[in-house]
Amino acid sequence: MKAPLSFISLLALLSGCSPESQLISNTVTCNNDEYILSLPEDISAYRNAMAEFSQIGGTNPLQSTSYKNKCIPKTSFKDLSQTSAQEIFDATYKDAGRVTHFRIKNNVAYVELKANTEGWSGVSASLAAVNPIIKRNLFLNSKVEEVIVGEIK
Repeated sequence: MKAPLSFISLLALLSGCSPESQLISNTVTCNNDEYILSLPEDISAYRNAMAEFSQIGGTNPLQSTSYKNKCIPKTSFKDLSQTSAQEIFDATYKDAGRVTHFRIKNNVAYVELKANTEGWSGVSASLAAVNPIIKRNLFLNSKVEEVIVGEIK
């Protein structure tokens, strides 16, 4: 059975979800054996805008970002988190998007990336772009109520 994404977005808007979890800019229908992967249409521009926002402030670019959605094979939420991160990281830092720890407990997803424990100069700006996309995709595809991305102790 296919679940139309537009119904999910209407439900999200009516339930008062936060901007990070307001989901839709285009409609795609995935099969039960697929996840929706939602990414900024222009990843490079998104990365730059989020880096600037995290360092200088101003208007959060998440509010105005356009997303493209596609269906990908359903594996695990850990893999979905890793795919989300690695799509956003610059090609030089793809391995930083590797999920080193993942768990869901009491409807909260805890995600730790290699970048959270093995940082580099500029990692905070990169994570400012990556973290909302991980959250967006987990909210789209699971029943978690909160997503915490960072070092898990």
